[in-house]
Amino acid sequence: MPDWIVVADASKARVYAQNKPRGELLEIMDLVHPEARVKESALISDGPGIPEKGSVRQTEDQRFARDIMAKVRHALDTNEIRGFYLAAPPHFLGLLRESMDGHLRKSLHQDLDKNLTGATHSDVVAAFSFPTIRN
Repeated sequence: MPDWIVVADASKARVYAQNKPRGELLEIMDLVHPEARVKESALISDGPGIPEKGSVRQTEDQRFARDIMAKVRHALDTNEIRGFYLAAPPHFLGLLRESMDGHLRKSLHQDLDKNLTGATHSDVVAAFSFPTIRN
């Protein structure tokens, strides 16, 4: 059963599967959140439902963080993965952490406050402290 490595920012997330520490990464999911690239004024409508506290951008970022964590939670619940690693810029990492329940927190092996969404596979692997395999 693989682990997932999730690298995300407010506009995109990449999910990799890895069967063994420092092993080959297989990109299994590429999520985009185009609302993160739209000007905040374009996100605001005249209709009801706009939150009074915080910005519309913050609300969209929280929604995307919840969506990402829901996918990880589903993979855990269906025994697709053992656990996961997580990397995101500091602000978005905070939103991802807020979206985690106790089960997700226990399954999180390591998190990094670093944007790795544009990194190569080898740079993603190098960024984490994977356990060493003993023969």
